[in-house]
Amino acid sequence: DINNDAAVQLLCSGPDSKWPAIALTFQRAIASARKRLYLQTPYFLPTDALLKELQNAALAKVDVRIMMPRHSDSRLLNLASYSYITECLRAGIKVYFYEKGMIHSKVMVVDDELTIGGSANFDFRSFEHNFEVNAFIYDTETALQMREIFLQDQRECVQVFLKNWVKRPWWRKAAE
Repeated sequence: DINNDAAVQLLCSGPDSKWPAIALTFQRAIASARKRLYLQTPYFLPTDALLKELQNAALAKVDVRIMMPRHSDSRLLNLASYSYITECLRAGIKVYFYEKGMIHSKVMVVDDELTIGGSANFDFRSFEHNFEVNAFIYDTETALQMREIFLQDQRECVQVFLKNWVKRPWWRKAAE
């Protein structure tokens, strides 16, 4: 349920656009986070700029959490997503693998004030090569509801820890 007084902005992006509007707006939203940023995505393939913004937020003591499926519907994209995890963990980003199957949610909640959801994956291919549309909902009530859904989903996850992650076999690292 979206509050009738909520401000909602729709943003479209695609390969025919001069600027990757959704990626740029994600970047700005991440940079604005002061307390928490929760992200659910089926594929985690950030641009360099988005990865740096997430790392900067975590290094600034923002509670940054990323949730992705342990097993995606694409083995190749799963391995590619895993290739970013070490860099995230080193910066203090909390990473969670959803265990109940394929999570296809594409939602980001920033500081209990902004909720972003739509068709765009957190994935450079989505930002640069696909036609996408996302809603930016500026409403505390909606953000709190979405944060609660994230926390419920987190109960179905296993958290990834750097000390364990770096011990995975060399062939896994090479595949990633």
